[in-house]
Amino acid sequence: MQQEPWGRWRQQFRSGEVVRLVNAWYRRVECPACNVAVGRACRTPSGYPTDHHRARRDTAGPPPYEEWTKQGRIPEIRRMPAPDLLDASRAAQNDFGVDQPIGDAVAIVRHVLANQLGIALNDETTLDRLDAAVRALALARGPEGSADVITVLATQLVGMLTPSLARADGDPDAVFAMLIRTQVDRIRRQQRAEQQLRTRET
Repeated sequence: MQQEPWGRWRQQFRSGEVVRLVNAWYRRVECPACNVAVGRACRTPSGYPTDHHRARRDTAGPPPYEEWTKQGRIPEIRRMPAPDLLDASRAAQNDFGVDQPIGDAVAIVRHVLANQLGIALNDETTLDRLDAAVRALALARGPEGSADVITVLATQLVGMLTPSLARADGDPDAVFAMLIRTQVDRIRRQQRAEQQLRTRET
């Protein structure tokens, strides 16, 4: 059985020339989401440049990578092995009947849960392995797909924090800031303790 093609990312696509080609491809049409003109980057509601909105990508259609390759504008595409999280994402999509961004988010969360002991112990090997797995998935999806996954993960995080946020007296950002500070302070205390232990050993 032939392996299903995955994503649109290849190592060569990180070059500045390909980024320029892709940007020009999407920007040849107006964005239905933010109404930005042809040739300009999409904008957030606050007016800052952002990744191309999905509506604009759908209107423009997928970039013609193969045609660009034949024209010699980008290097020949090398086939690369699919990352493990990609298979886990497909499994989640089939199990729950969800779309790709949610499947990716489920795969990432499951991967974290499976390694939570190593994370709790701040094991560098575990953290490096998680970094590599998520990075491979993000590169496979490209910047647009990665943005979708981050949105889904952030939404899930808010959903899990809802009970705490409900007790925040109308200030959910304060609760989130407190959780981040608590985690950062814990890690810093652990790092100081490890540094003191190394100093004593020397």
